[in-house]
Amino acid sequence: MAEEIRYLEKEEKKKALALWSQAFFEDSEEFKNYYFTEKIRENRILVKEEDGQIISMIHLNPYKIRLEEKICLLDYIVGVATDKEKRHQGHMRELLGKMLRDGHQEGKPFCFLMPADKAIYEPFDFRFIFRQPQWEKKNLEGEAGIRIVSGAASEEQNFEELSSFMESWMRLRFQVYGIRDRAYAANLVKELASEEGIITRIYQGNTLAGLEAVWGQEEKERRFLYFPEAWIKEAGAPKPAIMARILNLKSFLELFALKEGEPDPLEILLDVADPLIPENTGLWRWSLTVYGSEAEHKTAYTEGENVPFSCSAAQLIQWLMGDKKAGFIDSQKEIWPSWGSRIRGFRKIYLDEIV
Repeated sequence: MAEEIRYLEKEEKKKALALWSQAFFEDSEEFKNYYFTEKIRENRILVKEEDGQIISMIHLNPYKIRLEEKICLLDYIVGVATDKEKRHQGHMRELLGKMLRDGHQEGKPFCFLMPADKAIYEPFDFRFIFRQPQWEKKNLEGEAGIRIVSGAASEEQNFEELSSFMESWMRLRFQVYGIRDRAYAANLVKELASEEGIITRIYQGNTLAGLEAVWGQEEKERRFLYFPEAWIKEAGAPKPAIMARILNLKSFLELFALKEGEPDPLEILLDVADPLIPENTGLWRWSLTVYGSEAEHKTAYTEGENVPFSCSAAQLIQWLMGDKKAGFIDSQKEIWPSWGSRIRGFRKIYLDEIV
């Protein structure tokens, strides 16, 4: 039996439709047509084949992600599936391992996904970095100066207005989010249209001030709600939504800097454990200022240096992008370095992609 792990060539990508249909049987034909027409143009599909037949796959969909002043092209992992007759045989573990190693070689700081079950990805050191807010919109009918315009997503053409509003809304509120450019808006409209989506604009006078989308062929559900804070109220606790995993530790660490107003540079010696990407494991010198940072992989500890701070790759991403100190709490005590409060982590994250 011939086995091979590889990335599909562009002209082969539709071969993955059969496994997608089996694994994600709830998807409509319209959505699958959209995905296998639009999304596969730019993505990569990593597969394992037996005798030429795809038995397991991972889709790597590229997104331009803003990380404060930096913009990185990162992979959003979707379409993780194994043939129902081949599950629990280690095929997906092989694919995930290769995907992580390849991402490291490409110098990408991290990848992210929306898990069907967090237990699948926690052994691979994925940790939650984004919890989806639960918002409920207030009734704006009859409000003075408010104009509400709704229409089918399939009829939408004003991509410039959509992208400009979404980008401004995100930039004002978050450190980390997917860039809302014109291409993003055009693709979003096609995505919504595949599930009979409806886009609603709220204007104050002639100014677009709020945006909502719902989709679903049988039952509508909200895709997003980008409203001013005065127009919404919390409808429940935020729900865990997006997990992420460090790929290239040097690239990841160099995303961060000291908080504004910190007068002195900071040098930290980290002793990092990463069981799945050996190149990340070992001693790292991390030098930070308010303007940025540099990370250097060291071969050995030099006597007289600061005592290394031991941590795992999973703890680092949870600390710097997730729950702050949560990554350094064990069952016995809270492990928190004295310098931790000086570093500017990414706390304002909004990654609400569905596909």
